[in-house]
Amino acid sequence: MFQSVSQAIAMTSLTLTINDLFLNHRQSLIQTIYRIVGCPQTAEDLAHEAYLKMLQASKNQEISYPHPFLYQIARNLALDHLRKEKIRQRSDSTPKDGEDTGKLLESIPSTVPTPEQQTADRQKVSLMLDALNGLSERRRQILILHKFHHWTYERIARHYGISRSAVEKNVHVALAHLLSAQEESPF
Repeated sequence: MFQSVSQAIAMTSLTLTINDLFLNHRQSLIQTIYRIVGCPQTAEDLAHEAYLKMLQASKNQEISYPHPFLYQIARNLALDHLRKEKIRQRSDSTPKDGEDTGKLLESIPSTVPTPEQQTADRQKVSLMLDALNGLSERRRQILILHKFHHWTYERIARHYGISRSAVEKNVHVALAHLLSAQEESPF
């Protein structure tokens, strides 16, 4: 009997903690979900559902990090919602018997980039190639081996006869150089 009373007290305390967590972060949680789903009512509904799921999960497992756990539940619910919406839209847009499929095909947006986008993409690639050429030969090769050939830091270190930390430093400096070039770009 004593054990069941202490368990009930522990569950009540945990429920109060989860309630406080939800109430303190409700607006932020709704905003996080809203950025994913784009609908304020849906965001509120999913935030409440995340709260209920967290309460249910707390009955079955110990939650070490409740704040990130709540947000992960919310993100998962939002992404599930988007998936279901996409499926619903596809089924709604399939032509019924006798409907013109040509109209449906015309309504599907093209995935081919516009000429402006193609030009901008070429300019970005050119900028990145220039930035790559601005690196020392060795640093460029280390970056290429790591990012494009998926060599580990250890393998590159053995290949060049340098330490792992020297490889890490070269990769980080090279990436910083590329990011800096990208940030300075007008595109």
